[in-house]
Amino acid sequence: MSHVAVETIDASGRRELDVSRLKDSGWDSRDPVWWGNTLLIFIETTTIILLVVSYFYVRRNFNDWPPVQSNTPKAIYNPLPDLPIATAELILIAAACLPMYLIDMAARRENRRQVVIGLWFMLAVTIVAIVLRFYEFPHLKFRWDDNAYGSITWTILGTHLTYLLGAGAEFFIMALWLTRRPIDEKHALDVTLAGGYWYWVAGTWLLCYGVVYWGARLL
Repeated sequence: MSHVAVETIDASGRRELDVSRLKDSGWDSRDPVWWGNTLLIFIETTTIILLVVSYFYVRRNFNDWPPVQSNTPKAIYNPLPDLPIATAELILIAAACLPMYLIDMAARRENRRQVVIGLWFMLAVTIVAIVLRFYEFPHLKFRWDDNAYGSITWTILGTHLTYLLGAGAEFFIMALWLTRRPIDEKHALDVTLAGGYWYWVAGTWLLCYGVVYWGARLL
């Protein structure tokens, strides 16, 4: 059967469109879910941009950057955020784009076994990234309520943490579903959309990492 819509004209001369032959789902931009996912990414990208702009706005209010950490027993001058944990997290998230791409391609072939293994792997990667994020907060050298600098850096990292939590939940639900059920085009599309979301998570973390960790060193 040809998957096309058929236009007909009824007895009264009105045009009718028969869509009964169309498939229930499509790939990429041919499916409404793809547009929903894309618009979500646009909205959250705006959120990240606003946070980055706020970071540079706050910078204008301090002579020293980062400001002196005076809420400790001994004041800390030039309290730069520590790099090791954040850098390890960046490498992990960026490197996971390759297996995510392979999972994406396996989903397009509807290879259930490879997709399931890949999704459980990506869930493990996401959990590690989330754990690293919680270790990362203390290495900012400021609490969220110490000053404006502490607030904006915690907000940037905390906002991106919600994206990691969302990715983890998505990987878990899809992996659990496909572990127990066969893969079809609709759920294969969901996997490819999760891939696009993960690439975006990696890209936004690269931006946030550059602003929070290198902005403190270069501004």
